[in-house]
Amino acid sequence: MSGSNTNELLRAALNAGRVPSSSGRSTSGNRSSRKATPKSPRSVAASRDVSDNEEDFDDAASMASDDTWVINETSEETAEDVAMENTDNWQDTLQSALDTLGEKRVGTRERGLATVAQVMAHVYVGEAMEGRRLASLEALKKCAKTAKSQIEGMLALRGIALWFINFGVDASANEYTEVKVFLKTLARDKHLSPHVRVMALAALGVASFVSGADYNDAAEVLKFVGDWFIHPDAPRAEDDDDAFEQEESEEEEEEELEPAPAAVMRQALETYGLLMTVVVDANARVAEKMFDRAFDAHLEALAADSIEVRLAAAQNFALMHSELSRQENGRFEFDRQDELVGTLSAIKHQSSKRHGRRDTHAQRSAVRGVLQTIENGEAPELKLAFRGRSVSFADWPRILRLHAFRAVLGGGINRQFVDNPLLGQVFEVVFDTGADDMGS
Repeated sequence: MSGSNTNELLRAALNAGRVPSSSGRSTSGNRSSRKATPKSPRSVAASRDVSDNEEDFDDAASMASDDTWVINETSEETAEDVAMENTDNWQDTLQSALDTLGEKRVGTRERGLATVAQVMAHVYVGEAMEGRRLASLEALKKCAKTAKSQIEGMLALRGIALWFINFGVDASANEYTEVKVFLKTLARDKHLSPHVRVMALAALGVASFVSGADYNDAAEVLKFVGDWFIHPDAPRAEDDDDAFEQEESEEEEEEELEPAPAAVMRQALETYGLLMTVVVDANARVAEKMFDRAFDAHLEALAADSIEVRLAAAQNFALMHSELSRQENGRFEFDRQDELVGTLSAIKHQSSKRHGRRDTHAQRSAVRGVLQTIENGEAPELKLAFRGRSVSFADWPRILRLHAFRAVLGGGINRQFVDNPLLGQVFEVVFDTGADDMGS
């Protein structure tokens, strides 16, 4: 395989739409579909007042002001993104790619998986491909389980996450549970590359968010992420609230726990935050108790060498503070709030000598938004701009949820916002699908 082809496949395997945590741009939105959807505290506005010529904001430092973060999605589209959105024969393309996933040559499977990911990210396939729903999931699971290369494993896991975004609303309890157990196994396998484990955690979060029956499912996965990656040294006390059933696994008890690589820790914190948006909205008492166990680990993460780890932890603090304040109809305070504020303030004023001016500026801007929430009860505003429209997100649950979806969908998120009913339900946004500027 040529070097250029390998680079293209690696780019497709990595979270093409990930906004680096160092930029402070995360996610938001609401839960899925047929299950009880938690209502977000604030409204989301979909407008058409953004010019197509709006300034392109850099992903690593795209602060429009101290209070507003802007992602210009159109500026990040590749030629492949545009071509995929405008193609009429995507069903044939996807069908052919799925057919290659059983081939013996790893290069053939990698190229097929890259095409599957490209189509499923840029096109809502849930209705048109219903007949291949289960077959496609099984093919992706097989590729992930028997992957002969890091790229194959990463692409297959991204494909599973995309499957849940396209089909997960109708996934059965058995389908979801089987995938959940499989993804947990991959995520905690220290013999796999950190990139593969990152994708397994990302897919686990999306699958649980979309297909979990209720907040108990989210809490169970959240506990797994906390116990295995965020605070592995903390005692695993039995939960006396019966918020969820603790899974018993001899393999988990026997396996030695060790600190996760930085990339895995960052993704664990982001998956934790995504699922905590579900739990805290449904049962604030359970959410607060769970976060109490993770508080020290989050505080330690603020001192990590990785800026992305620091900011993922900081944004989880902002989420918990804002949502617990909302639930209590007043100003919530952590038991060690002064210590937390002092640590965040120190990070905000950190010198750029160690990490470079760009990353330090991004960290400073993001932490400013977190401190604004904890000290003043105000959340920053994020605007996702594309094709003459903007969608505003003005609360931490939606900001964290958008981050998770965009990390998986990449440049396809604008098309999915228009066509995929899941995103409309999650983010409470409705677009006119007949608008020319959306490529319809």
